[in-house]
Amino acid sequence: MTYLIQALIAGALTALLIVWLRRPALRFGLVDHPGGRKRHGESVPLTGGLAITVATFVALSVSFGPLHDYRVLFVAMLLLAVIGLLDDLGEVSPRSKLGVQVLAAVLMTSWGNHFLLSLGDILARGPISLNNWAIPLTVFATVAVINAVNMFDGVDGLAGGLVLVILAFFAYFAWSAGDVNALKLLVVLIGAIAGFLLFNAPLPWRGDRRVFMGDTGSLVLGFVVVWFSIDFTQRADNAVPPVVMLWIVGVLLLDVFTVTARRILRRRDPAAPDRAHIHHLLLRRGYSATKTMLILLAANAGLGAIGVLGWRNGVSEATLFFVFFALGLVYLTVFLYPGRWLYGRRRVANGGSRSPTIASDEKTPPPPG
Repeated sequence: MTYLIQALIAGALTALLIVWLRRPALRFGLVDHPGGRKRHGESVPLTGGLAITVATFVALSVSFGPLHDYRVLFVAMLLLAVIGLLDDLGEVSPRSKLGVQVLAAVLMTSWGNHFLLSLGDILARGPISLNNWAIPLTVFATVAVINAVNMFDGVDGLAGGLVLVILAFFAYFAWSAGDVNALKLLVVLIGAIAGFLLFNAPLPWRGDRRVFMGDTGSLVLGFVVVWFSIDFTQRADNAVPPVVMLWIVGVLLLDVFTVTARRILRRRDPAAPDRAHIHHLLLRRGYSATKTMLILLAANAGLGAIGVLGWRNGVSEATLFFVFFALGLVYLTVFLYPGRWLYGRRRVANGGSRSPTIASDEKTPPPPG
């Protein structure tokens, strides 16, 4: 039960660091300023991700011996935290940030020997082995998920809340497999994220201590999601079918695929930021930031529960895959051209202006048109 105490320490330390780092962040420019697509009304410190990372390492410091198998994960987290912090300070280019993401993925695959070997029996014709495609596809998936988490850091509480929901499913897998070390690491991370959400989620007691996770947080937490997605699905014993992970990370995957397809069809840069993600559409539809956050967290929790319950009740991997694929087609059909859905009954919260609690760490202006 010591990991529960460590989780409480991580949560408390995250909260204390957020409060303590507020003045240094304002002094050294580690803040997100309003303007462009960013609708928050004041400069907000970007120290949430830094606080989560530091608190996690401090809380786990007494357990690094038993957690030796996770040394590559820790090294990659540190690399991503550093490049994320520099990016939050405006000191690195997008190409450099992408390069470090690829480096972290390569460290995971080549040093940690941690990569996708099989996609499971998703076509009802036997397990699909990736063979020579294993490492390239793992690197691609790693970068995609990291950036998906970053793209969802656009409403207070959303990115952190989604990752917390996902890690809760992972903690269940660790508990059911009797993997004490994975369970400890995940529960401590959940505790740290909970401490961050006290100052990031749109809660009435947050006061003026609002904070964003910044790229430091989205890069680190996105990588953690990838690491454990691979960990639990590629084990020799007590493995979770890979298709279950599609459901657990469902909202992220569905939205990022649709947004990317929309940009390509409009001949825009697939990596260019915009305000057409599902959380932006819900906000423009008239939902408050709090309702938008709760809707998407509930949706992701519901999708994850369907995947886990389907697997536990003997539903075939192929059935789970094709149902998720059909759901993806429906999502694509509805949101590929969101104007038809959005402007049919468009109304904006707060008497005609977008919610002031919308936040985004994407720093470049949206493409014209």
